[in-house]
Amino acid sequence: MRIRVSIRDKVGKDFRVEEKIRVERLEQTDLERLAKETEKIIRDTITRKITRAGSTGNLAHGFYAHSFTFGSRNGWAVGDINELDKILPYWNHQDKGSEAIGANWRHVLPKGKFINDRWVESEDGYYFVPSKPIPAKNYIAETIQQIESLLPSILK
Repeated sequence: MRIRVSIRDKVGKDFRVEEKIRVERLEQTDLERLAKETEKIIRDTITRKITRAGSTGNLAHGFYAHSFTFGSRNGWAVGDINELDKILPYWNHQDKGSEAIGANWRHVLPKGKFINDRWVESEDGYYFVPSKPIPAKNYIAETIQQIESLLPSILK
């Protein structure tokens, strides 16, 4: 004996097709909410861990939620590595630390001086060689850890 089951909604459409469309819409809404919450968390984490007086917050604003398309798929991301590398080239040093990324931190900095704990290039300044590498702040790792614990409440 063979039994065949067919599920249709009230107007006679194919349930599987309709349900797939509904799930895809829900997926995009969930991804957007997750990306926006991740944006808030990473910005808060960066702001909390800033140790310099007079920081402008540029690094925190470099991480923003945005949609993107990869082939035929749409998704959401927080931050864009190519953009961060271009606009905020120090982001990776700050996040992972100079030694972790293999940076040459013992190089001679261009002529300048420290202003509000920042090296500012200036002709009337001096040359400087750092005495220690930039320590890791782990903004991204901490954000991922927080998001993983909040995932059930964000997606409910």
